[in-house]
Amino acid sequence: MQNINPRKRRMSRRFAMQAIYQWLLTGNELNYISRQFTVDEYARQMDVEFFHKILSGVLEHYAKLCDILSGVIAKDSDRSLEQVDPIERSILLLGTYEFAHCYESPYRVVINEAVELAKIYGAEESFKYINAVLDKLMPSLRPVEWRSSQTRADKSE
Repeated sequence: MQNINPRKRRMSRRFAMQAIYQWLLTGNELNYISRQFTVDEYARQMDVEFFHKILSGVLEHYAKLCDILSGVIAKDSDRSLEQVDPIERSILLLGTYEFAHCYESPYRVVINEAVELAKIYGAEESFKYINAVLDKLMPSLRPVEWRSSQTRADKSE
């Protein structure tokens, strides 16, 4: 099993979110954007393999991720996913991808990292929105973990 460095994973998420944001705004090719974030200066700070996995995964599964997010956002809001701020949309896409495809990342880590990104880069209260949306996705994208967390919560009461 690969040794996971939480600090490097955190930086990978940060750079991936910035790259997704850039892609949303510019539509530049994945290779072009990826090269900007994997120069030595940045590469030393992150898990480059994980960065490539999550960045390419979000772009590859973009339509499906948008469908998943649109379903949750439409239920609780009068705005569409396209109307969500690009920073928040980038964070939501990243978190949704990680929920659906990176089972080595515990769901609490995925949510916490997304909330932290929103606190750093998002609007003043956007972290609450990010938390609420990802929390609603949890039962459908990570059902086993969700049921397990519900069982533990019930036992502690």
